Amino acid sequence: MIIYRQSFFHLIDHKNLFVEYPTEYFDIFLYHPTFCILFIPFSLMPVFASLILWTLLGGLIIFYAIKFLPIKPGEKVFFWWFVLIELATTLHSQQTNSIIAALGLFTFAFLERGKPKWAALFPVIAFCIKGYGLIFAALFLFYPKPGKYISYSILWLIIFAFLPLPFTGPAYFIQVYKDWLTCLTSDHAVNFGYSLMGLFQLCKTSFTESDLTTTQFIGLFLFAVTLLINLLNKAYVQKSQRMLLLAYCALWVIVFNHSSEPPTFIISAVGIAVFCLVNRKRFTYWPDIIAVIVLFFSVVAHKDIYSASWPFGFVPSLVAKTLPCVLVWLILQVQLFFKTETLDTKYADG
Repeated sequence: MIIYRQSFFHLIDHKNLFVEYPTEYFDIFLYHPTFCILFIPFSLMPVFASLILWTLLGGLIIFYAIKFLPIKPGEKVFFWWFVLIELATTLHSQQTNSIIAALGLFTFAFLERGKPKWAALFPVIAFCIKGYGLIFAALFLFYPKPGKYISYSILWLIIFAFLPLPFTGPAYFIQVYKDWLTCLTSDHAVNFGYSLMGLFQLCKTSFTESDLTTTQFIGLFLFAVTLLINLLNKAYVQKSQRMLLLAYCALWVIVFNHSSEPPTFIISAVGIAVFCLVNRKRFTYWPDIIAVIVLFFSVVAHKDIYSASWPFGFVPSLVAKTLPCVLVWLILQVQLFFKTETLDTKYADG
């Protein structure tokens, strides 16, 4: 959390936010410039107090995002328990991932309630934390009033983009965005992450940064085709199908994110929870089996609770954590490619 706190002071001192400051912390700030402003309340209070309040925020926001979903109370209970361990992981790391996951859920919930003005706000906030949070904005394609959503998205984006200006002045304001773009376009090191590319690199050590880029472009193509197919066949008129599209966004952004790490998987856990809730209505047993597999492998794989002498104790953490998420994403990919008749009465009353 120190890296977040210090970013505001670097901003007002007109320093480059995106370089190393080894005397302060051992990492690089890889967040949107506006995040420095959003974090001001925590930067200005004592470290101990800000740590407690930041942790409370990260936990409570995901709790209320799930509570706000248009699903039945029993499903919310399942949802809360399913994401609990991953939530603890990201809170222990003091990261922003639970907030991004919650903002994705709020986007879906407000779209379901027919409030595109506010639904447009949440992906913009997520983008102003981490760029990949914008992925949840794609859900607007499957709801009425897309023009209104786009208009408000542009409005919110302009407002949030200019939040640093009073603290920077015009010249440094332009410079800080140049520094941010440079940071986005040039990784500080080749990083394959807990992702599909990380699995490929583990299987094939000659897997290069160029291969990583190719894989991500293929993933982007699949994402676009998936959205297009669901627009054309109008499967999205079913609420269950819209929930699957939410799950797909949450999983895709982890599977194809070369910066994914264990604390990031709260986002994929949200996607898998939604996936299981929808498919429990379609099928009898296997969604629950998948949930158990994800919990025992992906969720706790890096917790060192398995002895190396156990039959699966030798499986690398990257494989155990990432592979179940990739498999669920593949199942989702097939489901969204083909229009299926579903029993949607479960979600009819929201």
